[in-house]
Amino acid sequence: MAFPTETVYGLGANALDPDAVKRVYLAKGRPSDNPMIVHIGEKSGLKDLTDLMTRDMELLMDAIWPGPMTMVVPAKDIVPRVTTGGLDTVAIRMPSEETARQLIIKSGLPIAAPSANLSGHPSPTTYRHCMDDLMGRVDAIICGPDCQVGIESTVIDMTGGDDRPPVILRPGIVTAEKISQVIGREVSLDPSLLKKPKIDKTTGNPVTGQDFHPKSPGMKYKHYAPKAEMTIFRGPHDAVLRVIEDRRAKLEAQGLKVSVITYSDSEQETAAREFFARLRECDKDGTDVILASALREEGVGFSVMNRMFKSAGYNIEDVMEDQKMRIAIASDHGGFQLKEKIREYLGEKHPELEVKDLGTYSEESVDYPVYGKLCGETVVKGDADLGIVCCGTGIGISIAANKVKGVRCALVTSVEMAHLAKEHNNANVLALGGRTTQPEEAFAMVEEWLTTEFGGGRHKRRTDLLDEM
Repeated sequence: MAFPTETVYGLGANALDPDAVKRVYLAKGRPSDNPMIVHIGEKSGLKDLTDLMTRDMELLMDAIWPGPMTMVVPAKDIVPRVTTGGLDTVAIRMPSEETARQLIIKSGLPIAAPSANLSGHPSPTTYRHCMDDLMGRVDAIICGPDCQVGIESTVIDMTGGDDRPPVILRPGIVTAEKISQVIGREVSLDPSLLKKPKIDKTTGNPVTGQDFHPKSPGMKYKHYAPKAEMTIFRGPHDAVLRVIEDRRAKLEAQGLKVSVITYSDSEQETAAREFFARLRECDKDGTDVILASALREEGVGFSVMNRMFKSAGYNIEDVMEDQKMRIAIASDHGGFQLKEKIREYLGEKHPELEVKDLGTYSEESVDYPVYGKLCGETVVKGDADLGIVCCGTGIGISIAANKVKGVRCALVTSVEMAHLAKEHNNANVLALGGRTTQPEEAFAMVEEWLTTEFGGGRHKRRTDLLDEM
């Protein structure tokens, strides 16, 4: 049965009945090693599921329950391992939403309930979302109120007892600062929350070791994903909005349907409440591309960004305030004259660009691998946004640049090739032949490359594969 809670709608079953819990996994298409949260209607129900009771637990229960906080504790034998994802711990919370509490109390049972959506889809915050995903797959859907929190509960590992501080496994509306304030000591964050995971291109799941068993939902598998490709822009808010509007105009000019999701840092709780619903609206509207602004990663904003990053598959672009685009140019002696012409052209036609001339600085004979590598490394290290390299034919220096991991150097001989180099290959370095290309031809190719947007979609999948080589 799908039912409302203050966080998201849950899909519930008797937590102590293995067959009932298996039906939840089946209805959602949920991996069986992804543990479920067990919901209780009264604080006294905790002792039926665990023998652990610490000072920190008592303080948190008194201050936050009923509410959007889950505690991971050692499980009693009565809790089936199918409910815990095969672990000897169980995640427990007491919801504050009255319909949920009455359902639990009147059933006389603890209720295991993940979010009431198909696995991997955005979490449901209205009964209509549950109907979209689960109608015909579950016994009943309670048509209750919209969820007031909008993101899943904060999950805290309490298994360290009084000896070790609690660890936040999944952030939520109850922040680390709030928890520390309640218990009078600092809590820590699970290390996985502080780094970008490597994503499996086939499944979309974070890459983890075969022996990794998540203590909490949201730690191992792909979550919250919309159908559209999604990019998050991170940086000063006004600068981000300008970049998003520019990107939207260019994408719409290509015939793509674009949706924009933006919140200011003062709207963190609004973002939490609305974000999943906005993703589902994009799915219904047939959106091709979602462009979203990032919140500051602190307080509730940290929890919202945890969901946003996963929704976008960690597709993030950083935006700097009023920063000029930096282009590194380099050549050997054979490309020197063309490199000089391009440098002058960029200075005259594009004063908004910062051009970094890496040499060579004369027609004295030098080795092209040195300059191809230098330009490639300058781009990959972030000291330049793009690079242009020239040698006699462009062949040798392009090979040298491509030896640098992360470089996608394209040797082009026409404007169409320059266009496709960016649109299909997202080339971050352009190679030109000093003895085979006239300056005016080179200017046109450089202009086309600079003004063309990367196509994304299937092309991004392929460039991601290139970057992994």
